[in-house]
Amino acid sequence: MLEPPGAPEGAIAAEELERLRCEFEPLLGLKLDWLSVPESALPGFEPSQVAVLINTLLDAALPQISLLSLEDAENAERLMQLGLRKSPREIGQREGYPDYVHRSGKRVELKGLYVDNSVLEMKRPPTRREPSARIKENVTLQNVDSANDALLVAATQLQVIEDKACPVIVDLGVFSMIECIVAREIRLQNSPGKWIDKVPMVLSKKGRSKVRSGIAITDADYKKDTNFGKLNRIPHPPLVEFLRKHGYFPPESRKAGPAG
Repeated sequence: MLEPPGAPEGAIAAEELERLRCEFEPLLGLKLDWLSVPESALPGFEPSQVAVLINTLLDAALPQISLLSLEDAENAERLMQLGLRKSPREIGQREGYPDYVHRSGKRVELKGLYVDNSVLEMKRPPTRREPSARIKENVTLQNVDSANDALLVAATQLQVIEDKACPVIVDLGVFSMIECIVAREIRLQNSPGKWIDKVPMVLSKKGRSKVRSGIAITDADYKKDTNFGKLNRIPHPPLVEFLRKHGYFPPESRKAGPAG
């Protein structure tokens, strides 16, 4: 089984990642009050449903984040200094890479991580669902700029303010994108799996049975990896630790976080 290597040559240094994280610190504690839910309505929502809404809002709001704090002039000024702008897109293109360009020249891909607030009454399933955010297959070793690309994970949590629950950014993680991609690829190989016609594929049950029986396998014995790129399944230690801090554990660890 392959193990994630050390930092690839040319990857953003840990010191640079920390400096970039400090640039984003004005986001901590920020209320995304463009989205709010009456506290009395929360029992009708599952945390995963709220997570989709929050992550969609976060992606749209970040380039115009100063508008979220117009009532607080000082905070609005701090947020304007984030120095982020949307990365250029071709007309009609929705899913591009990366999401943003920072004034430092670093390129930033944003992912949201919903952190359950256990004191709120919500419709929680028996077992916690893993985060849906993922680094999709359109982000590859070929189009990642090792020295400049970073993954920004914004942890958000619903908090009640004046009888309404709105998302608040409670933590930030900044990671080397190339290191995350390399770890993602190693997980695919270990599944076992591989790329077939630009699609990440893993060995099917039928294929595994063939291997156990000593029968040769072909590409037809593979199926699409529906979990490919999920943050919770990328074995990059700093990312794993960040997710663990917020109650999410890799499925392979067989550890369960608190229900939510």
